[in-house]
Amino acid sequence: MTSKLRLSHAAGTLIVSSVTTFLLPLDYTVASVALRDIHRDFPVGFSDQQWVINGYTMAFAALLMAGGGLADLFGRRKVFLSGLALFTAASLLAGLAPAMLWLNLGRVAQGIGAAGMFSSSLALLVQEFTGPRRAHAFAVFGVASGLGASLGPFIGGLAVDLGGWRWAFLLNVPFGIAMLILGLMRTRDSHDPQATRLDLKGLVLFSGAVLLTVHALVTAPQTGWTSPTTLATLAAAAGLTLVFVPVELRQPYPLIDLRLFTNRTFLGASLAPLVLSIAFWGLFLYTPLYFQGVLGYSPLQAGMAMLPFAVPLFGAGPLGARLAHRISSRALLGTGQLLVAAGATLLACAPLHGDWTSYAIGGLVSGLGTGLINGEMSNVALSIVPAARSGMASGINSTMRIVGMNAGFGGIGAVLAMAVTHDLTARTNRLHGLHHNLHTLATDVATGNINGTAATVPATLREGFRTAAAHAFATGMRSAFTVGACVALLGAATSFTLIRPPQTDTTQEPGDTPQPAETALSGIPTPGR
Repeated sequence: MTSKLRLSHAAGTLIVSSVTTFLLPLDYTVASVALRDIHRDFPVGFSDQQWVINGYTMAFAALLMAGGGLADLFGRRKVFLSGLALFTAASLLAGLAPAMLWLNLGRVAQGIGAAGMFSSSLALLVQEFTGPRRAHAFAVFGVASGLGASLGPFIGGLAVDLGGWRWAFLLNVPFGIAMLILGLMRTRDSHDPQATRLDLKGLVLFSGAVLLTVHALVTAPQTGWTSPTTLATLAAAAGLTLVFVPVELRQPYPLIDLRLFTNRTFLGASLAPLVLSIAFWGLFLYTPLYFQGVLGYSPLQAGMAMLPFAVPLFGAGPLGARLAHRISSRALLGTGQLLVAAGATLLACAPLHGDWTSYAIGGLVSGLGTGLINGEMSNVALSIVPAARSGMASGINSTMRIVGMNAGFGGIGAVLAMAVTHDLTARTNRLHGLHHNLHTLATDVATGNINGTAATVPATLREGFRTAAAHAFATGMRSAFTVGACVALLGAATSFTLIRPPQTDTTQEPGDTPQPAETALSGIPTPGR
């Protein structure tokens, strides 16, 4: 009877964690497809439109560690369900928003709720699953997360085509309510008994640093990477980080135990989601813009064209879980990133102006590499951290993913903008009258809005400009894919270098009871003890 009850709670926790994890990255990508239709209802400027995406991601990224700390202190289940309730209510607000202000407020509230959910969902899984079953649970979790992000353009395009942009947000509501009911019935609470208070100083400093960093990353493509605003924001973020480090080292129960990063395996496993977020998801978010802007695909067609990136995630996650019991974590994580590098290289070699079939093989290879390790990199990182501090470890892992995705979006966007500007300048030298406004035009083209930008130039130059802009954007995408390949290759080398050999890796003992995290961390004392 007890085993059945335990299995029921474990299964319920896995379902709730996976479904909600599917929704979180979905809301990141689905909004990008809906932006053009939102603009028709709320005709505001481009920067105001971007806050539909930025408001969500900034709140999400900045509060992940806060969610992890609160989960360890007050209980993982309480924080998870509270975040889910807020996320669901905010989705309803965004879907019914009567004005742009209410839509952006709903998106910020969604991000706050998402931080509570995502920062505690991994900790809930750690509580219910051990040994080989944990590897499989994390594989399912990784598949759900990957599919949410990769299917976002397709689901968003379908929702926008069939019911309008509001359904891109309203779709969350019935799923959120169902998971809230299931979570109340079939999840169990846990917390860190050593946690007596929240590290408020660390929370303010870390959240402020992340918020400023993400703000700089998402606004730099419009304001310029060398603008005083961007440089001042990044400098302020660096200053908060420098203050954060000594503050945390003096804390008896820190928000982030910085000593964890002296463990090579933890560091290597924590860098992997950062690499994937840049080398795969950063590129993934821009590829639909190519299909829509250069090839003229509809949102639904662009979403369908992205399916080759998503299809491997269905099978690669379970395959990665099986491989985790046969090869070392170092080999698995390194190989996955090598596949992402190979896929990005194939994408970079695709012909300019090629249709979706030119990108299918590269997308399949990149998706395979991402799917293999999307869950395992979290499993490795959390397996060597004391179970009592799984909320903190979950927050670190989640922060790496989301900050990496923003870094990928902003960094890849910067590469794209530079390449577009260079190519567009060379091709529009013969189009007189555009030189004084070329930088602004290139920035707009780099967002994928080629037709909209072409409509702003004189009618006699419009067709020539559109041709030059399409070529410039395609060239920029080639440069972006090349950068993604280099980042993934560097990440693979880092994993092979940092992650410990199989004999000291806790994930390599499928037939045994996992080592206590304190043993895995050897010389790193548990906080609060």
